[in-house]
Amino acid sequence: MSTIIERLLIIQDRDRKIAQLMRETEDLPAHTHEIESRLNAHRESMKASHDEVKKNAAAIKQVEVEIDTCKQKIAKFREQQFQIKNNDEYRALEREIGVVQKEIRGLEDQELSLMEQAENLRKMIADREKDLKLEEGRANQDEDVLKKRLSNIQAEIHDLQVDRTALASDIDPAWLSRYERIFKRTGDYALVRVEKAASGDYAACGGCHMKLPPHLVHEAKKGLAMTQCSFCSRILYWQP
Repeated sequence: MSTIIERLLIIQDRDRKIAQLMRETEDLPAHTHEIESRLNAHRESMKASHDEVKKNAAAIKQVEVEIDTCKQKIAKFREQQFQIKNNDEYRALEREIGVVQKEIRGLEDQELSLMEQAENLRKMIADREKDLKLEEGRANQDEDVLKKRLSNIQAEIHDLQVDRTALASDIDPAWLSRYERIFKRTGDYALVRVEKAASGDYAACGGCHMKLPPHLVHEAKKGLAMTQCSFCSRILYWQP
């Protein structure tokens, strides 16, 4: 294997690591969004609970107003009873009072049910407040981990790029330019090994796995010039 191929293989290793780290960097915002979505879900749940408490309190207030209105009706009926002499009219008012009293009992049952709901809502809010605090703690920890990972990735990319620049400075510009164009196009390997078939009767490109003409295999073995696959254009090298 020629020295230039050996150097390009090292550069390719650096480029692949850099590309992998760059992809990981691009994925980090999605992880951050996931953390924020998880936290927002808890916050929305808490807000919904508080909204339910407000609705419950308003419902209790409305029932209290209705009970008070009913009591005022009864007071008015009692006052009318003192003013009438006719027994039939008196009994009619008594029946009206009975109807209103029954309505009050229904309203009081409704109020009791609402108060029980209020107690359950208070317990639910207390539980959700605990859950929210735990989730906020987890979110802060996860965000710290992501920030540290981003910092480490950036430092690692920088070191790899410095190393790559030093390696590339000693390579023939024509070879380097061709390698870089192929690597950019394929996104994986620009240099690939010539693969021998298990039967040993032919050789294939290590990139596209197509069968190679004998003369390309021969040129790759010599390693004196750049040899490219006639199918995918990757640079071929021979390694016994």
